[in-house]
Amino acid sequence: MFLLALISGCTKESGGVIDPSGIPPFVGSVAVSPDTIRMKSLPLFNGTLTVTVRAQARILRQAGSAYIAGVNASLIASGATDPVLTVALHDDGSSPDSVAGDGVYSALIQFTIPRSASGVYILKVVATDIQGFVSNSVEAPLFMVRDSHAPVLSNLAAPDSVLLTVGETATIPLSIKATDPDGQADISQVYFLSLDSSNPTDKVLMYNDGSAPGSVPGDSIYSRTVQAPGTSARKTYRFAFQAVNNFGDTSATILHSITLH
Repeated sequence: MFLLALISGCTKESGGVIDPSGIPPFVGSVAVSPDTIRMKSLPLFNGTLTVTVRAQARILRQAGSAYIAGVNASLIASGATDPVLTVALHDDGSSPDSVAGDGVYSALIQFTIPRSASGVYILKVVATDIQGFVSNSVEAPLFMVRDSHAPVLSNLAAPDSVLLTVGETATIPLSIKATDPDGQADISQVYFLSLDSSNPTDKVLMYNDGSAPGSVPGDSIYSRTVQAPGTSARKTYRFAFQAVNNFGDTSATILHSITLH
């Protein structure tokens, strides 16, 4: 009797406070919805896109979900090590979670990226229990599809030659039509390079806002005037016209030469 009483007195009760199993939680599956996003459909603000997806993970725990301390999801760009962001998933029945306590943890993930940041993103989910045991990690891909086309230049209007008069400055109007298959709002810049100038890589921006002579806002015709002093060297000057969209895609280059006499 004394021996039985001694053994009974040394037994610890779990009482639901400490999980005696010593088995870490298990991430069974992870899903992202939608798992493919066409970037041109996203809202654009200050050059960045806002992405919103729903993340879900099924977490298994031998002792029950009451012993889960947290479930975290990290979103990582392909080839990167640091996450874009990390969010907590919940199983409390509050939107976007559907049913409380069913082992499916959910969260809405919202983040911003530049329009050039297309590619594959990885959602990595890990769970931790109240004893500090860490689960396996499970990943799900999120595909950011760019769907972009390069701008198209056409209808260049520029003189082939200009007659200079000593003591006067010649004004040379230049204009070109720039369109984009994905919409005019996708055009970021239209410009030309003066290849025979002292700064041949400097962009000279052209405008479609009414600021340049002959420019009509919204007609896709980008304009700029250049000045040629009467003291300019009499020779042929080469110009390279290009357009670039918000994804960084560049149009084919149109070359044109103007001879100053």
